[in-house]
Amino acid sequence: MSTTDPDLLFAKPPAHPHWIDSACFYLTVPELHLHGIIFYFFRPNLNMLTGGPVIWDRSGQTVLDCLHYNFSHNQPLPQPAQKFNFAAANSLCVTTLEPHTRYGLSYNSGGLELALQWQATSPLHAAPQRDANSFHAEQPGRMSGWLSIDGRRIDVDCASLRDLSYGVRDYASIHPGAYCWGSTGSSLFQTLSMGTRREQKILTGFLQQDGETASLTKGVRRIEEYGRYGARRVTIDAIDALGRELHVQGQLDDGLLFSGNTTHTVVWSLTRWDWDGTACWGDNQEFYPVPVFRRMARGEVAPADLASATRGS
Repeated sequence: MSTTDPDLLFAKPPAHPHWIDSACFYLTVPELHLHGIIFYFFRPNLNMLTGGPVIWDRSGQTVLDCLHYNFSHNQPLPQPAQKFNFAAANSLCVTTLEPHTRYGLSYNSGGLELALQWQATSPLHAAPQRDANSFHAEQPGRMSGWLSIDGRRIDVDCASLRDLSYGVRDYASIHPGAYCWGSTGSSLFQTLSMGTRREQKILTGFLQQDGETASLTKGVRRIEEYGRYGARRVTIDAIDALGRELHVQGQLDDGLLFSGNTTHTVVWSLTRWDWDGTACWGDNQEFYPVPVFRRMARGEVAPADLASATRGS
């Protein structure tokens, strides 16, 4: 792991224009099938901040008809700012209440107001680093507080994840794949898989269970049923470095068609997981290069036929 404090902005980033310092917090209200992210990244070499809150439910699947969308691309870098201490131009404020452990999030714009607090439930888990200038980690936690959408107040109290990273992000070269996580409150799993076939190899991930956290060493994610834009039901089987087995089955909502990264589209779905007979909630992000997703959206190729319609698997 890098000696750089992941809660702080990288002190001397490389000069690459696509170098970013990012973070994402998740929230869910399962009984309403409401899902949301507070996702942002600093672009120091472009003097910009990108991001903000996105909230959706089953009533809308695009950035034009979801409950709220303010993933603002062209905001000036806040001054002064740190990764978890800043006030953005679009009214998003992130405050460190206790380093590496507790954060406040507030926002009031365009009909959405929120006042949330994120509390860690276990330490940060970092994925293997490619080099000293790249980093990706997740931290299990809990999100609590409230949000108000056009005057309708909704209480929030859910298992959550804090996702943070830095490095060069060349999203134009990304391959199809999926990022998944789920939490019972006391246990959490996370996986990253890639491929165009029904069965995808899990590249990274971890299992946090019985007070111990370990990286996944091998595993697969299988698509059991397809919807219009990708998976509708999935199964994940994996083994971690402690020899523990993970077996979960997920039922995906249709999800939000998120195009905030511009070069690839994410079908971002609230997911109900069955974990050894225990129902829990989390997330499934099915991601595609934009040209591939456009062909699906136009009905030129079905998700199940991607392996024959794209290069690589």
